[in-house]
Amino acid sequence: MSIQNKGYTWIANSILKKQFLSNGCTLNSHFNLIPSLLLKKELNNAYLGNLSFSRKYNSSTISKNRIFTESKSFIFEAVKNSNGTDIITNLGNPYVDYHLKWKRTPRTVLIVKKPKDNTTEEALIMIANWLHNEYPNINIIVEKEVADNFFKKLPFIHILQNKKEYPKVVDFVITLGGDGTILHTSSLFPKEVPPIISFSLGTLGFLLPYNIKHYKEGITNVIKGNVKLLLRMRIAVSIHNRNEEIIRLNDLDQIHAMNEVSLHRGRNPSLTSLKCSVDGEFFTNSVADGLIVATPTGSTAYSLSAGGPIVHPSVQSLLLTPICPRSLSFRPALLPPHATIHLSLDDKSRGSVVVNIDGKDYYDLNIGEYVQVQMSPYPIPCINQETKRITWKKHINSLLKWNQKFEGFANQLNHHNYSF
Repeated sequence: MSIQNKGYTWIANSILKKQFLSNGCTLNSHFNLIPSLLLKKELNNAYLGNLSFSRKYNSSTISKNRIFTESKSFIFEAVKNSNGTDIITNLGNPYVDYHLKWKRTPRTVLIVKKPKDNTTEEALIMIANWLHNEYPNINIIVEKEVADNFFKKLPFIHILQNKKEYPKVVDFVITLGGDGTILHTSSLFPKEVPPIISFSLGTLGFLLPYNIKHYKEGITNVIKGNVKLLLRMRIAVSIHNRNEEIIRLNDLDQIHAMNEVSLHRGRNPSLTSLKCSVDGEFFTNSVADGLIVATPTGSTAYSLSAGGPIVHPSVQSLLLTPICPRSLSFRPALLPPHATIHLSLDDKSRGSVVVNIDGKDYYDLNIGEYVQVQMSPYPIPCINQETKRITWKKHINSLLKWNQKFEGFANQLNHHNYSF
């Protein structure tokens, strides 16, 4: 079994997150996950979270090519459903912790900052100088726009002329800004994403576990491999023409989105009529301003504003949320992670729709074309300061003010003697 790796390994107590190819069980990534699982029976095109098997294992090959080991904490076993297809049942704790382990000392870090912001500029100078002094063997890369403004203050920083080279050389990423900075970082890595440590310097910071005051401790722990990871699921979005041929976007067959893909009527004054099918079967016809397909991470973004539920990031799923639907009974739906969703314009629709991926308009979809959405095999490994269960609960309460009482607001009104 040959494995292509880059220098770091994720040690996991759960699901292997990368896709194995049919020939020789080769890992299609720059890094690999080592899971603590127990595989007992044959797997044929079964899904283990983000892992898609395209190879059939039988009793003769499983003993020779065992890729799972027993775990003291978690045990997974294959069981048969009514159709005779193998499925995986978790017999232990549903929450999973991943730990970062370097195969060699990291050599290159990419620092991504929020543009045109004085606070992130000061943080960049502070962190870059500290990194250069404490770890002189680590190359510091920034984007070209940043280097143009800081090459005098930070003469030791580097740039790559071609951003397509980022996945080949970057070991981990430091982001300085808000949630939008992480979305931008996701777009820099079309497939595999290196570990990301994020410092909260933006507006909301729902995805940002670290305070900038603790940057020395946080970055040192990353370099030493003493951190936990939360693998945030992404979705793979592709657009197809009438002949079912892929329409390339930015020279890519697929765009891997962290938050969502939305189909919206844009400037069209009429409601759009969209057909939605799941796994080749008709699901619903939506008459609305549009539709959103979101990840659990994206459930607290556009989907939440459109009335969708909040989904824990560990619950791998595809969230289908309508945007201002005409029907009062059209409620959001949670679909399994292995589902394949097709979205297309109804023949009676009066105009095109805008395909927006993670906040960027990519394409005007016309009748006869369709958008395909499925779970991406390339999650985003976000470095956590503490266990994700506590962090997530804190965030939905402190940042989103989830289920908070109105007593405090009423007291403020009484204090200022407001009357209506």
